[in-house]
Amino acid sequence: MVELGLETGMVLSTHINKLYRSCELQEVSIFVFEKKTAEKLHKPKRKETITEILRSSVKQLERFRHPKILQVTPQNVFFCVGTRRKEKQQSFMRGNVVYSVEECPETLAFASEPVHGSLANLISAPAACSSGPHHIQINGPDSHPVFLDVELKYGILQIIEALQFLHYTGKILHRNVNPSSILVTKRGTWKLAGLEFIDKANEVDGLESVHVLGWTSKVPKMGQPDLDYTAPEVQITSTCSILSDMFSLGMVITSIFNNGKPLIQSNHSNSQYLKQIEVIEAMLADFLPKVPVGLHEALQRLLSKEPRQRPTSQLLALIKYFADPAVHTLQFLDVISMKDPSQKANFYRHQLKDVLPYIPKKLWFQHVWPTLQAEMRSQEVLAAVLQPILLLIQECSSAEVENIILPTFRTVFAAPKSIQATVTILENLNIVLEKISEERFLEKEVIPLLFNAFDSTTVQVQNSALISTALVVAYLDDNFIKKTVLPKTKQIYEKYSGDLKIVLNVLGCIEKILPKLDRSMIIEDVLPILYENAKTQDPDIIVKVVQIYRIMLEDNKKYGLSVNLMATRVLPSLLPQTVNPSLHLEQFTCLLEVMHHMLDHIDRNQRNKLKLDHLTAPQTSSIPNYHSQHDREYLYSRTSGLKSLHHQRSSDNMTGYGTNMFIPNVQIDNLGGSPQGSNSYVCQRKTSSAEDMIRKTASQGYMFISDGANFLRVQGQNQFPIRRLSDNTLMAPRIRVAPSSALSSPGDPLPARRHSSIGPERKNSSSSVNLSPPMVRNGVRNH
Repeated sequence: MVELGLETGMVLSTHINKLYRSCELQEVSIFVFEKKTAEKLHKPKRKETITEILRSSVKQLERFRHPKILQVTPQNVFFCVGTRRKEKQQSFMRGNVVYSVEECPETLAFASEPVHGSLANLISAPAACSSGPHHIQINGPDSHPVFLDVELKYGILQIIEALQFLHYTGKILHRNVNPSSILVTKRGTWKLAGLEFIDKANEVDGLESVHVLGWTSKVPKMGQPDLDYTAPEVQITSTCSILSDMFSLGMVITSIFNNGKPLIQSNHSNSQYLKQIEVIEAMLADFLPKVPVGLHEALQRLLSKEPRQRPTSQLLALIKYFADPAVHTLQFLDVISMKDPSQKANFYRHQLKDVLPYIPKKLWFQHVWPTLQAEMRSQEVLAAVLQPILLLIQECSSAEVENIILPTFRTVFAAPKSIQATVTILENLNIVLEKISEERFLEKEVIPLLFNAFDSTTVQVQNSALISTALVVAYLDDNFIKKTVLPKTKQIYEKYSGDLKIVLNVLGCIEKILPKLDRSMIIEDVLPILYENAKTQDPDIIVKVVQIYRIMLEDNKKYGLSVNLMATRVLPSLLPQTVNPSLHLEQFTCLLEVMHHMLDHIDRNQRNKLKLDHLTAPQTSSIPNYHSQHDREYLYSRTSGLKSLHHQRSSDNMTGYGTNMFIPNVQIDNLGGSPQGSNSYVCQRKTSSAEDMIRKTASQGYMFISDGANFLRVQGQNQFPIRRLSDNTLMAPRIRVAPSSALSSPGDPLPARRHSSIGPERKNSSSSVNLSPPMVRNGVRNH
């Protein structure tokens, strides 16, 4: 069954109607000519002539097939439209025989590709305010509000290409190029039709003229070309060439920028035409400000009265005005069906994606989307086609995506796809979900796609699943993340732990899903992965691990990062990375900041714990905590006094006590040096043990330094590297020594002085050496 729709326009007294095949939802346009319109011609022969012209036009459209020529669509279902209104809404089946022209006693009709209307219908409406000097405002039945600059360039160029095909491939002259013979399709493409008056071009040289009949009042105006668009040589000398069609094209351009009115308006009068053609140069000079600057020179040459000064269709297509990337992209889309898959893929992936932002949004849905929609059924180019589709989704509104793109796009999710197509969808899934709020789409298309991607046997798809999850985690249910995403992520990590790229994506996925995980899951599944990867030398992985720890530090109780774990597991694993030469300054700074935060957590926690223990348990001693400036000054004054007292009582300050100071078993000799002050002398101090050491250990390499020294030194200090001079202490006597003088009372305990220079083998051995100090008289030592 077929359904006849509303009328969309008229071409040469033929009405254009929409037709839908309900079984296939295929839309076509129906051209209907009511024969009664020719009845006013009175002469039956003329009436039949008009019908024959239209019948011949359809046959010529079938003969000359080109992307820029209107395509006649043969149908298996045909109809006959009656003259009455009720009959015009009916349709009839004629079996399976294919007819291009359907004719009844009252009408003649044929079907074509969907047409929006003729250019004459679209540009002849009253112009409204436009957004630019070359935006043509139109009022069409399907709400095409304006012809944009790109549309005008592209439309004119398409008619030039159609003429180029007819002139150089078909070897024919159109002879009736005017706005009524140019049809604008539903996709915005301009197509040349109206082949009622074609004639053969000169077979040797198309620039050479052939003889034709000019316009005359003796023939009905419906039966001859439009006089206002006729070249002057046709009307004056009855000759025509391919350059005559170029003059007609120039006149079409003037009508486009003049609300559908050509520069010559003869009102079907030959005399008026001849008068205006004489002053066409002056008329053009006044008109040029309405035309884009890029067309000025071309239009002047096209409307020249001398045919040889006009550019050919081949030359006109090369002018700078048409050198627009958007125009070239739209041209390629028109012939994309003729290209092989590799050419298509390269075009979709690069050229269309790069140029799409410069194509007006109006043409996205009118011209670009229908082509992409058809290509989505091809597995060979699906991955490439998805690139511009995703860009469209990103730039369109949510309403446009859900109403125009989504009905077709959602079928891609469940359909079989190549690996590259699956990867492309997964890695750009966030762009889709940002514009689609439909919950059913998430449940029926997105979740199954992610689930299958995690279970895929292809590493590229699994890797893309990790990337996709990190991008769309905000849209995913918590249960799906806990029960599916985390276990699958862990499995992928265990399988590909040696692949740095996958490990990095695993960590990126964990970073995003972390807030939705339970504390136990983090401790059991996440932290072991972090510990293990903190040992790597790769800076990107280290930074990702540090970022995850930073998130945990925001609420360490929630994420299970206890102080004990920080001190025993995390910090020890991170500390070696502080000297990692692969980290640059920013990464190193980030690492140290996180470590400092951990130390701050430990400090606060431990201080609070110790303070609590101090309050609950009695303390036998306490160490003052000097934090304030006053406390530090008090501590300094106390320690300074102690140091002063210690200096006064030390052997280094012996001169302060005079020479008559009594020290047991120590003899102080004045070596004849003059006093260096009123109460200070240079003295030499030796103990009995020292004298004994001089006598007994000289052979073992021990000796005293010069007599002027105030302390003992030992030759060969490498024998006792850890001994210090401060080890000289007064020890309790271990032996009894007989008195050597009358001053000594027998039986009194004598202090024994042990020096650090005495070897360990001599410390425990008894000695019979007399330790009494020797007597000195008149500066001579008696032994």
